[in-house]
Amino acid sequence: MKRDKNPKLHTLYLINIIIMCLITLLSLGGILYLTLMGGKYTDRDMERARRQGREDLLLEMEASFQGGTDTLKVIRELYPDKVIIDDYGSYSFYPMQDAARNGFSDQDFSKDERGILSYQGDAYSSVRAGIDVNQSTISIDYEKVRDQGLEFVCIYAGRFNSRQEFLPDETFSDHLLRASEAGLDTSLYVTLNARNEEAGRDEAESLVEYLKPWKERFGGEVALQVIYPKKEPASDMARMGYTDALLSACSVLSEAGYSPIVCADSKTFCGLLDLARLEDYPRWLQEYGDSPYFPYRFSMWRYGAAIMLDGVEGSVFLDLKFE
Repeated sequence: MKRDKNPKLHTLYLINIIIMCLITLLSLGGILYLTLMGGKYTDRDMERARRQGREDLLLEMEASFQGGTDTLKVIRELYPDKVIIDDYGSYSFYPMQDAARNGFSDQDFSKDERGILSYQGDAYSSVRAGIDVNQSTISIDYEKVRDQGLEFVCIYAGRFNSRQEFLPDETFSDHLLRASEAGLDTSLYVTLNARNEEAGRDEAESLVEYLKPWKERFGGEVALQVIYPKKEPASDMARMGYTDALLSACSVLSEAGYSPIVCADSKTFCGLLDLARLEDYPRWLQEYGDSPYFPYRFSMWRYGAAIMLDGVEGSVFLDLKFE
């Protein structure tokens, strides 16, 4: 389907449709209630029930907006059985999957003046703060990073292209050596391009070969990043293929002595992958915010970009690890 050229108009149009549908449903609910209660009701009674349903919904939404609740949060509250993702000016609705939930609440996290989150809940005994870096990180003093209370760094190692060739990141080895020398725990992440089981196995085998000289230099965790395709919504066949590719790649890495992690943003996890089939592997969620909306379990969370860290120039991302 062709996307509206004006994202704001598209969003307003969608919100209007949702509100009108909800008003209609609540109005019908009022009529159904009168019917189930028994007795005879006039057309005036029915109209009064419809009007009351509309007024109740609009008052509830008005109170939410006046209280500072943003549009997306209001819509999410109206659809508790869906995962709703802001998709560049429109909204994507995904059914809840049969996968373990994370149990976090908004009160579990607090942010300091540097923008770094800390965990205040009691579900995890160990939660560590760290960063991830890529080719956009211009320069970084890892000793200064360590001295600010950050304990780990996940380093972008490269990506696979459409021909399944691995294209290493030119800055990977430098980041890995300097972060290790500073005493930080190190792990790696790569972007897969595989869309079926065989391609996933081939890409993982190539990655294992590439990492041989570096295996003793980091902790063994390798995150496999999947990015949602740009063109159209994923079909059931695509979801099966991407999930098969990840399972195959994770199996190869595990057999080679690495600890694989599945890495994606909320849209990719909810719209492209079968999370129930991937339950055996930890997840690294990439979702910006002060508390996670993503409802499923994860062990690592990229929640924002670092803009106030001493010793950093360029793009660096902030993460938490739950252990």
